[in-house]
Amino acid sequence: MSRLSPLIVASSVLLLSACATKDFVRETVAPVETRVDGLGTRVQAHDDGLKALDGRLQGSEARIQALQKDAAERALAAKNLPAPPGLLMSTVLTDDKIKFSSGRAQLTEQGAQELDQLVAKLKADNQPVFVEIQGHTDSTGSDATNQQLGLKRAEAVRLHLARAGLPLARMATISYGESAPLADNNTREGRSANRRVQLVVMR
Repeated sequence: MSRLSPLIVASSVLLLSACATKDFVRETVAPVETRVDGLGTRVQAHDDGLKALDGRLQGSEARIQALQKDAAERALAAKNLPAPPGLLMSTVLTDDKIKFSSGRAQLTEQGAQELDQLVAKLKADNQPVFVEIQGHTDSTGSDATNQQLGLKRAEAVRLHLARAGLPLARMATISYGESAPLADNNTREGRSANRRVQLVVMR
């Protein structure tokens, strides 16, 4: 039996070692490369997500700036608006001053004088005002009748104020009929107090 040359044996060992090393490298490196590729994909997806989030944040900031600008413009516009109506006074012209008789809507001379004093005061103030004239009655008669009577009393006052110089456009009348009494309708004094006109002056 011939002996193998030491060189051949050495070469064979090296060849086998080289093959084993390549297989080891493939078995070891391939999974790592796969994991690296997967990690790279996830990193790319993460970067894309960050870019999308950044875009949404920029959009939100733009909307916030637009809302802040709109709010500032509204606040500036509100400063230029006239002040809302405010209550200046509320004058109750009861039966003691206006002297409405039961079931009647005519002003007496004394009632007219009271209204003239009010007009003089408003003219002296020299401020634009709005006057709501509220008509009231006692409980004598039906609801429908008292509703109409309250309106007639308010209209009588409005007509006198207009003749005294208050613009009709700055006055309005409303009737509460017997629905808002000041006193007990079961007494003569109470019914007298409830037959009234109330003027609410607003600016």
